[in-house]
Amino acid sequence: MAEVHGSVAAVIAGTAEGGIWVDAFDAPNVAVLEGPEGTYLLGTSLDPAAAAEIADLLDDWVYLHVDPRLVSAAPAALPNAFMVGHPRLLFRLAPCAEGAPVPSGLTLVTDADGIGQTLMDGAHELGHCRPDLIVGDRIEIGVWVHPDHRRQDLARLLVARVLDAAKAAGMTNVGWHCHASNRGSIALARRFALGPPVETLAYSASLPAENVGDLTARQCRKLAEHFDAGASQIGWLAFHAACAWALVPDPERALSAVDRLVDGEWQGEPDWLAGHWAMADLRHTPRFEAALARLRMQKAPPG
Repeated sequence: MAEVHGSVAAVIAGTAEGGIWVDAFDAPNVAVLEGPEGTYLLGTSLDPAAAAEIADLLDDWVYLHVDPRLVSAAPAALPNAFMVGHPRLLFRLAPCAEGAPVPSGLTLVTDADGIGQTLMDGAHELGHCRPDLIVGDRIEIGVWVHPDHRRQDLARLLVARVLDAAKAAGMTNVGWHCHASNRGSIALARRFALGPPVETLAYSASLPAENVGDLTARQCRKLAEHFDAGASQIGWLAFHAACAWALVPDPERALSAVDRLVDGEWQGEPDWLAGHWAMADLRHTPRFEAALARLRMQKAPPG
């Protein structure tokens, strides 16, 4: 797992904060590692007693990466019954010979670490590519481009420049993790990939996607119904039900889930709703704005 997930390697090396729980100190068979990029279920075998203890240890909202050797046993260790599989991919990247000129009028700024890159249009940030973590000669990177400036090849520019900077800094092992549903991220990674990706699996009670269009309408409907059923037991699952219904799209059911969430005294923040990518088509509807107003009133300090 440390070879696949830099977060695991960083915690073991002591270069990132985290914690490790094991079933036995002398001869552990299974462990749970908490790291900067999520939680990891590691080991060679998992008996029912250990699985039950792990389920009690983990939070309902955990993002749990699973050791391939434990995939068949992992469902027994999940803290709630409404978590779904998140197929993921790991690519190894390297610089390529493609030129990556900075568009006229834009400025590329190197971050203080000497590796990360930020693309600016005057005082406005258009995107960035930065290390998620660094351990030894190993680095994992991620990229973000403002939604108004996507599909302009800016992500390729940023990744190319970061890969050049990483190579100059002696970083020879560059990782790129993404959802298996993220076609845009996969296409970008393949432009720099050293070979085929490694398939990994995580579990979470959330959408296994990062962008509108990653999942089919049928997949979104199935997830929406699944999270709606779970919301009767775990109220905050209405958030993910709303996201899934919005993507079907079924705005009426999405807004109903938002109302249930807000009126159920959800502990989340207004920006979590207003800023979520799946809610883009709901943001300016009167019913959504009214729900946000109620939530802001709930969060306002007394007096």
